[in-house]
Amino acid sequence: MLPTMYEEPEDEMSESEYFDQYQDLFFLGNRRKGTSLLILENNYTVIDIETTGLSPMHDEIIELSAIRVRDNQIIEEFTSLVKPENEISDFITRLTGITNEMVKSAPTIKDAIMDYVNFIGDSLLLGHNIHFDINFIYDNCWIYSKKCFNNNFVDTLMLSRKVEPRLLSHKLGGLASHYSIKTIGAHRGLADCHTTHMLYGILKEKVVSNDIDLSILPTWKKYPKNISKISSTVETFNEEHPLYGKNIVFTGGLERMSRGAAAQTVANLGGIPQANVTKKTNYLVMGNSDYSMAVKGEKSGKHKKAEEYILGGQDLQIISETEFYEMIEET
Repeated sequence: MLPTMYEEPEDEMSESEYFDQYQDLFFLGNRRKGTSLLILENNYTVIDIETTGLSPMHDEIIELSAIRVRDNQIIEEFTSLVKPENEISDFITRLTGITNEMVKSAPTIKDAIMDYVNFIGDSLLLGHNIHFDINFIYDNCWIYSKKCFNNNFVDTLMLSRKVEPRLLSHKLGGLASHYSIKTIGAHRGLADCHTTHMLYGILKEKVVSNDIDLSILPTWKKYPKNISKISSTVETFNEEHPLYGKNIVFTGGLERMSRGAAAQTVANLGGIPQANVTKKTNYLVMGNSDYSMAVKGEKSGKHKKAEEYILGGQDLQIISETEFYEMIEET
């Protein structure tokens, strides 16, 4: 794995030698990725990976999957578990179903990444929230081959926001449910590839049937920087909803929506968005990145404060971003 910060060069090390030793760090800070496209295509390769967390710098790939599609038909598949250098956390195992035992005999990323990239070739890529996958693939491809992974790509997350702007959540599972796409083995690479492929087919049909102009990007609602100032945009609430009347705080970046959008969702469910953890807080929602770091023993100030209140007997729960999404979808 790469070092997490730049190290001072030794006195006898020249500037060029220093750059050569740490060129990965300099280069990966400026990825030369392909172009994001909002287009309707019949030939592409769907990609999806599973990882131990959200940071390509700190976390590792544990599964690589892809399906090759030509004339809208799947013609070939690729999937491989990957053995990480560090143990898979219980949280990631619960999320993906991938255990340390399963990857014990799997190839390392050094051996698996080039087989994966060779399978993809120069194909147009398709994925859901695809920047996440590309960043991990790009960095590992560069580290082990010094080659850029710069295929052009289509993001079904961006396309779904264009086609269904009124949906509160555009996560893959939610869209699959919305469109009645049957999924088996969610959060596993190959299953998510198939779901993304089917989702893209539906979105393409809607673009054509509704004459949607993909050249016009959707406008994004701006929210107050202080989320405690966000108020409900609806007049009636389901008082049986688990978030009704509850005080909610967010920590860390959210993966599937902005904090402002998440706070607005809470307010529209009758909840109360808070900027900071107080004695009134009922839920601290941890972005998946913060949750991943907490597993490794690194906690944010809000997380530490919440734990103090919990130990003091306060009715406060710390939940993951994933649990939050499940809660807001409850009726």
